[in-house]
Amino acid sequence: MKKQLLLLAAGTILCASAQAQYSEFGGDNSNDVASKFTLSSDNNLLEIGGRVSGYYENRFLKNGQENKKHNGFAFKDIDLDFYGKTSGKFEYEVQLSTLDIVSAAAVANTLSSPVAQTGSNYNPNPYNPGFKAAYLQYKGWPVHIKFGYDKLPYSQGSISDVWRTPNWSHANLIGGDFFSRRDIGVTLNSRVWKNRINLYAGAYSGLGETFFEYGGDASGKFEYIGRAEFCWPGKMKYSIVDGDIAQKPTFRVAVNARYMDKTQPAGRSVYADIPDAPGPYGTKMLDGKRLAYGADAIIKYRGLSATLEGHIIDLKPTNASDALYYGTPASFNKGEVKAGGIVTGVNYNWKKLKSVISINYESFNANDLIDGHEEWLYIGYAYTVGGFNSVIKAEYYIPMKEDVNLDPLKYSAQLRIGYQVVF
Repeated sequence: MKKQLLLLAAGTILCASAQAQYSEFGGDNSNDVASKFTLSSDNNLLEIGGRVSGYYENRFLKNGQENKKHNGFAFKDIDLDFYGKTSGKFEYEVQLSTLDIVSAAAVANTLSSPVAQTGSNYNPNPYNPGFKAAYLQYKGWPVHIKFGYDKLPYSQGSISDVWRTPNWSHANLIGGDFFSRRDIGVTLNSRVWKNRINLYAGAYSGLGETFFEYGGDASGKFEYIGRAEFCWPGKMKYSIVDGDIAQKPTFRVAVNARYMDKTQPAGRSVYADIPDAPGPYGTKMLDGKRLAYGADAIIKYRGLSATLEGHIIDLKPTNASDALYYGTPASFNKGEVKAGGIVTGVNYNWKKLKSVISINYESFNANDLIDGHEEWLYIGYAYTVGGFNSVIKAEYYIPMKEDVNLDPLKYSAQLRIGYQVVF
């Protein structure tokens, strides 16, 4: 016992020298990665890390708009991450967003107040449940098996951490509005040909981030996701910026798809029973069938990286009067609704100046039955005091084309400037 206590004590002082470990969807193993607080005993390892970030936001309002509630200071992340490995080839991770937990508690306290009982309009955010990961993974076989809540193996941009970029948020198409980024379920993963081919397949609840709110739906059916990647010259982690300054061209191309049939039994309704699950555009889940598919690519070379991805979402609501049809006759809509778009960007990591510059463009259509689509331009700059562990970030994004029918905006541009610390 005394020996074990000494080992445990020794482990607690290794935080300054321990190399960070990563889950499947972690970032590049580069100098920008923080060393985490590490505990080790009997060939078992536990790492504790986290992130704190916040910014000042200013929205440039259109003429006639007076409400400036978005102008001011805000936290982006206050996270704690617990990642472990056992000698039996198990890995586990629990990543908590303490910011979301505290915010939900504050909302719950407000909801129980006399003011809330008399008609206040407070609502917790169902898409930020307080967990960003909670899973167990076994890597002792050629096919790795993971069970729990984590990022889904769909969309390069969705999987990649936005905190490793000059941006403060993901683009709209891949940020969780059109399809869920996290869910609970089982994921199978295998790598072959010297890690150049990477395959994923999984079954999930289909409720995405709202699983913690509802637990399930009346259909009792899963969402199925598959992803296939080809990397050269070898395995690539999910990091958009070329943090290691690749001396040879390094790239990844991938295809992925996801399918669900959430047709509800008689007397039940997605929109009545689980109203948060469909998302702002009604594309994350519906009373009917949904197929989403797309492809993505990234290349890195000497600090420069370029990305491209596109997605199509095919929705087939069961009810002819479903809101997704927007009152159009069956002769026009053919029982089908489509959404989707593209996201592309370039990034340059100028190590000598401790600077990362990013320019991204996206175009998407939320519903092809309604005239209109959106186009956005994102310009980001990061001054990397200590890589992305200690960084000043500024992001300016502009709606180049507005969808006045589905998503009318009250502002013409937005600026965010802030600081991020990773430990």
